[in-house]
Amino acid sequence: MLRNNYFIINKKARVFSSIKIAGKTAVFLDSGGRPADFGVLPLGDSVYAMLSCDEVKLLMIVTDRQGVHDVIGVFWKDEADFESECPRLGNAAGMKIYRRDLKINSYAWSIAGKLDEGVRLRVTEAVDESDMTECPDCGMLNPKGTPYCLECGCELE
Repeated sequence: MLRNNYFIINKKARVFSSIKIAGKTAVFLDSGGRPADFGVLPLGDSVYAMLSCDEVKLLMIVTDRQGVHDVIGVFWKDEADFESECPRLGNAAGMKIYRRDLKINSYAWSIAGKLDEGVRLRVTEAVDESDMTECPDCGMLNPKGTPYCLECGCELE
């Protein structure tokens, strides 16, 4: 269990007490109510995806700022703060927050890596593989009942 709330920018963890939303900007405040070091995060057009994991009270924010891609992690120590602050951040960014499993960190970094390569991705909710059909040509998982593969267009049985 965490003793503090943390946000991680540039792979360095910083402690915060609360978050203030000002328009499309999140300001992570320290215990004295001052902005924490590197604690100002624009939430406008630079946010590419927002992913959360209830199990560890974590929100991952993938950013795309004029070709510079990064991943910001926000950990909460309290469930209530996690449940109230995630929607506020999502609303300020104008983004849907997609729920993921414990592999959220590697998933967020792989999104940033694909953006570095110039590949734009569609981010979706985590799904149960039993609700999916595997394409016989390319191996892509597609929702059951989809007539054609969403990746290669192959007809699915």
